[in-house]
Amino acid sequence: MDDKVDTSRKSKVAFATGSRADYGIVRRYLKLLDDDPAIDLSILVTGALLEQAYGHQVDIVKEDGFSIGVEVPLGIDSLSEIGVAHSMARALEGFSAHFADNKYDLLIILGDRYEMLSVATAAAMQRIPILHIHGGEATFANYDEFIRHAITKMSLYHFTATEEYRRRVIQLGEEPDRVFNLGALGAENCLAADFDKSPSRPLPQRDYFVVLFHPETMSTADPLAQTQELLGAISELEGYDYVFIGSNADTHSDVVRAAVQDFVASNDNAHYYENLRTRDYHHLVQHAQALVGNSSSGLIEAPSLGVCTINIGHRQDGRVRGKSVLDVKCLKDEISIALRQAGSMPAPDPLDNPYYQPQTAEKYHEKTCEILNRVANDASMTKVFWDMPMEVFIDHK
Repeated sequence: MDDKVDTSRKSKVAFATGSRADYGIVRRYLKLLDDDPAIDLSILVTGALLEQAYGHQVDIVKEDGFSIGVEVPLGIDSLSEIGVAHSMARALEGFSAHFADNKYDLLIILGDRYEMLSVATAAAMQRIPILHIHGGEATFANYDEFIRHAITKMSLYHFTATEEYRRRVIQLGEEPDRVFNLGALGAENCLAADFDKSPSRPLPQRDYFVVLFHPETMSTADPLAQTQELLGAISELEGYDYVFIGSNADTHSDVVRAAVQDFVASNDNAHYYENLRTRDYHHLVQHAQALVGNSSSGLIEAPSLGVCTINIGHRQDGRVRGKSVLDVKCLKDEISIALRQAGSMPAPDPLDNPYYQPQTAEKYHEKTCEILNRVANDASMTKVFWDMPMEVFIDHK
């Protein structure tokens, strides 16, 4: 199939983003779309990117030169589930108004953030076709789990990060010829990063760990108690520095953030960054002893950086992981043992990352162009539930 879009009319494409993580992951892909003369790309910004408390990262989007189609502030309140629900309601209202006046040929959404569920709902109600990235994954201890699958059902096309995830999206009733396993952009970004450029943040002067820890939003675990287990383990291992990165805007993230900031204020070997540019974050992790915490970055990006991951607790339960990921319970003693083991763990081969495929960003761009050539026809037909063949369910024992 010809992967060039009809240049007689520019295709209106939008990417919705609400966090530093999803924007950093897709930045190279967005650049390819933005440079395509047949595509008119807009970035739709919401969530933590617009909040001063989370570093007002929308400034980076502007500095990168992308055209911002709309900014929908949410006044994020992550203290409770009802606070998150109020943020979702504001997102639904704001994006419903935007999509009523702006008919995009394709809306691109990544992942499973709660504000992205509102964006997807608003777009689906306006019959705007959605391309969903990173569907089919599982994270049992977080509400990301059901949000991700809900977005899948509102989407017309899907780019998954592994073949297992592709099969799972199809299992959810999506037509196989609209589901594409193209690898994870984050896994390739690390290999394509220009580490020769000087980072804007200096590295610690001695060996260090990078710590990125989020609350488990669908477990009964106490986020403060979990954070204290982690900080207790760190306190026992002397001779290292610890660089903490701010938590996501999830329920009870304020509890995690406050405990970490108090710890940093009381320990000279601890440092805190609310946000980092993607290149600076990768540079920091690349030179660390290990990435510690429960971020998906530890499973997807750290292996491509040649760094092992100490994955704590249940937040990432269900996700595919490589051999460089060491899973431990959120208990001080287990974390302490893992921290001591980190120095002797063999560095992973970046090409042995289960999420990596070569030229992922280019594949995403090419496949998006193919989609734009068929989207008008596909979107004109009623989307149906694709039933798996009966032989899949036959017991072959």
